[in-house]
Formats: sequence, structure tokens, C-alpha cells
Amino acid sequence: MIATDYFSKNKNKLVNGGVIILAVFIAFYLYGLQAQQLVSLRESKNEEIKKSEIIESLNKVEKKISKYKQIFTKKDLGSVIDAMTEIARDSQVQVISVKPGPEERKADYIKTSFFIVVRVADYHALGNFISKVENYKDLFMVEEVNISSVSGNQPDMGAEDAPGLDISLRISTITYL
Repeated sequence: MIATDYFSKNKNKLVNGGVIILAVFIAFYLYGLQAQQLVSLRESKNEEIKKSEIIESLNKVEKKISKYKQIFTKKDLGSVIDAMTEIARDSQVQVISVKPGPEERKADYIKTSFFIVVRVADYHALGNFISKVENYKDLFMVEEVNISSVSGNQPDMGAEDAPGLDISLRISTITYL
């Protein structure tokens, strides 16, 4: 009886205590769920940040590729002659002739060759010319060099046809498709 009297007197307190304990357990359970959601949100945020960084780096690479594609555009004979004349003038080399060569078609690019004959005074001028060709703003590759000397005893030689070296070069350029 004492127990039932105690329960009847403190019924409201026991119910309130039970409700409080139940509320605490529910609060801890909800807190745990929210903590898990917060952790998963942080992980997905970090993944999205990494994806964003990768996308930014890909955009930078695409911009570089588009710049290189502008450099590797198909060059016609006129633009090659202009470029070689400009380089020859800077290198004190005389361009004798420029002829187009064969095109090699590959899966991703076209390799176009040009045959150029120049006259140089000495090997130093030749080295300077080849260096400037390969370091030109457009892509040119010197693939073949044939050297022959020019004798000074040839008839019909003008002042600009002074003795030196005649150089036949095969210069190639690449165009990406």
C-alpha cells in the first residue's frame, strides 16, 4: 500500500520524469541523426570542392589547348614564305627558293613539309637561321639539311651571289585536326 500511495501522490512527478527521460533519449537520437547528416554533408561538400578544382584545371587545360590549336593551324605556302623571309632577313641569309612538299595525314594531325633553299655566308649564319626557324612563333621543325658549297668562280654572279653555302632544308609544320 505504501507503494501505491506513493505512486498516487507522485503520479504527476513520475509521469513528468518519464516524459523528460523520453525527451532526452529522443533528443540524443535526433542529435545523432543530425550529426551523421552533418558529416555526410561535409564529405559531399569536400567532394564538390574537389570536383570544382578539377573542372577549373580542365578549363585551364582546354584554354591552353585552344591556344595551341591556333598556333597549329594549317599554313599555306604564302605564310611560310613570309615567315622564312622574315627569319632570313634577321639571320642575314638569302632565300633562294621555297617549294611545298608532301603532306602526311595522321589520325590527329597533318604534317606538311616545305623544301627551302637558302644561301649563307658561313656555318654560323646557318646555325643562327636554323635556331630562329625552330624557335619561331609558329611551329616549324627542321628535319633535313643538305649543304653544298658555292664556288666564287661561277659566271653571272651578282654582288648578292657571293660565295658561301647553299643549304637545302626540309622544314615541316603540324596542323591538328
